[in-house]
Amino acid sequence: MHSLKIRITLAALCILLLSNFVIGFFTTSKSKKSLELQMEKSISESVHSTAEAIYASNEKEYKMLETLSALPQIRDVNISLLDKTHTIYGAMSLDKDYLDVCILDEKGFAWINNGEKMIPFSERDYYQVPYKTGERYVTDPFINKVTNAMAVFYAVPVFDYNNNISNVLFCVIDGFKVSDLATDHKAGNNRPASLISLSSGLVIASENHDAVAMENFFDTTGKKISPEYTNCLNKIKKGESGISKYSLNGKKYICSYEKIKNTDWMAIEIVPFADFQTDINRMTNSIILYSVIFTILSLLIITYVVSHSIKPLDNLKKAILDIATGNADLTKRIDSSSKDEIGEVVKGFNQFQKKLQDIISDIKYSKEKLNAVGEQMSDSANETTESIFSVYQNIERIKDQIVTQSNSVQLTSSAVTEISSNIESLEKMIISQTNGVSQASASVEQLIANICAVNNSIEQMADSFENLISHSDIGLEKQKIVSKKIAVIEQQSKDLQNANQVISKIASKTNLLAMNAAIEAAHAGDAGKGFSVVADEIKKLSETSSRESNKITQQLEEIIQSVVEVVDATNQSTASLKEMYGHITATSAIVKDIRSSMEEQTSGSQQICDTLHIINDNTEEVRQASHEMTMGNQSILVEIEKLQTATSTMKETMNEITKGADFINKSGTEMRTIAPEMQASIDKISSQINQFRV
Repeated sequence: MHSLKIRITLAALCILLLSNFVIGFFTTSKSKKSLELQMEKSISESVHSTAEAIYASNEKEYKMLETLSALPQIRDVNISLLDKTHTIYGAMSLDKDYLDVCILDEKGFAWINNGEKMIPFSERDYYQVPYKTGERYVTDPFINKVTNAMAVFYAVPVFDYNNNISNVLFCVIDGFKVSDLATDHKAGNNRPASLISLSSGLVIASENHDAVAMENFFDTTGKKISPEYTNCLNKIKKGESGISKYSLNGKKYICSYEKIKNTDWMAIEIVPFADFQTDINRMTNSIILYSVIFTILSLLIITYVVSHSIKPLDNLKKAILDIATGNADLTKRIDSSSKDEIGEVVKGFNQFQKKLQDIISDIKYSKEKLNAVGEQMSDSANETTESIFSVYQNIERIKDQIVTQSNSVQLTSSAVTEISSNIESLEKMIISQTNGVSQASASVEQLIANICAVNNSIEQMADSFENLISHSDIGLEKQKIVSKKIAVIEQQSKDLQNANQVISKIASKTNLLAMNAAIEAAHAGDAGKGFSVVADEIKKLSETSSRESNKITQQLEEIIQSVVEVVDATNQSTASLKEMYGHITATSAIVKDIRSSMEEQTSGSQQICDTLHIINDNTEEVRQASHEMTMGNQSILVEIEKLQTATSTMKETMNEITKGADFINKSGTEMRTIAPEMQASIDKISSQINQFRV
């Protein structure tokens, strides 16, 4: 089983790793989303800038042509086409951006190269559209067949003083100038914008000049397209402006597009996701590195705090093990300067140990008295047994003598004629009988004295057992109080655990609130930086509360387990006290039986003593009769009859004495058997109590 410190440390490590993973995941996700939005914004702005730049360039060309068309010599219908040609060439000679400039008459003819020759342009769109509609017109970049170079034509109508279209004025510029304007605006990893013509689908501006007027943007031949890509092409064909994400040939792209005003041109910028994925990867690696460093530092701090916090629990564990393993030193106390829940538990354990010490001290005092009474009872039982055995032997001898006497009386009755000759022998027998009666009387008196001594010992033993029963009752009551206190501690631990669960839930909700606050702060941008700091502090507080709550939960579980073990030990102690109480009660009942038996034995012994006195009196009478036997045979017969009667009475009395002696002997044997058992029980209780040092 791992120690509490290791489990708390592992739990903290898991929480740190999980929190770092969650933070890293959400940070990366939010950063990726934010960077993606930023990229979308950057691409949109780049495309918009491109469209504005192209629109401004077109407007510049239109303004230049319209300025020329507003000159009086250009509007005057009376001035020849050649003179107008010389005028516009003179005006445009200083601007080298223009490849050519021409003015066309109403039939579409124009002098080129400042009047070198006249050629027709009537079939060209840049003539027909302005002349017929009066609108501006610009061509897509294309390869000019005259110069064999990429060119763009701008054309505007010329109105005379009657506001009628009299001429068309157009200029020619380098076709790659549009490409240069478009590629000046870049996004991602220097990804330039490009232009396409919605009418033809051709690329009309690109960083790759070879693709201009050669590639069709809408051509999907050989491409692995997706529904998102098709949807993007459809929006571009409709002239919509916006931004789309799609997959093409297995790669993801962001495409921004915007239609250029007053044209059918579309500015497009395409950036692969990989352009900003590199920054995300660098940020992810940095987060992982910082998370590892933070985890290691946090783990070291947590290990130190946990080791310092559970030190009182280690002392508590050692103290409980000392009690549980038999080296129960109840004089020891656990030192703890902690003022938290662990300190309260240690304080409660010290109070419990003090209470238990007082209880065990009382039990030890009672045990010492019980040992003394047990030893005294054992000695008295041995003395009583020996006295009973001696009495029993004397009774057996008396019984034998009475039997002998009965036989002698019978012989005397059958041989009365021989009495005279055997008077001397009878004298000796009477003397012997007198001595035997005296010995029996002395033995019985000694037996009565021993029985009285046994009665006194039994009385003392009974009193001691009553005191022991009283102390046992007190011990059981105190043990019940201890059990109730332990139950209260257990309930309080459960209440603390419930309160700790509430704290854990509050910490979880606070953490969720902090995350929501951090998200809102991120959405708010610079305005939410202050709120973001507060959210971070709340989140740190939530994480700290959660960690401390987990530690408290683990410690409370260990405390509850310790309380359960103490409850088991208390229950075992209560069971032992109850068992000891049962043995003491049973022993007290046996002592009472012995006391009753000894009272009966005293009564029987008194009867034996009275009978022996009668025998002694009869013996005296026999002696007197023996002296008077010479006075007449008749008197002897009378005395013999009396002797027979007395002998029968003595025999019956001796039978009763024998029964009483058997009962006394049996009681003594039982007492002798019970005494070691009682002493063993007392020794067992002593050995259990001696395990505690008070």
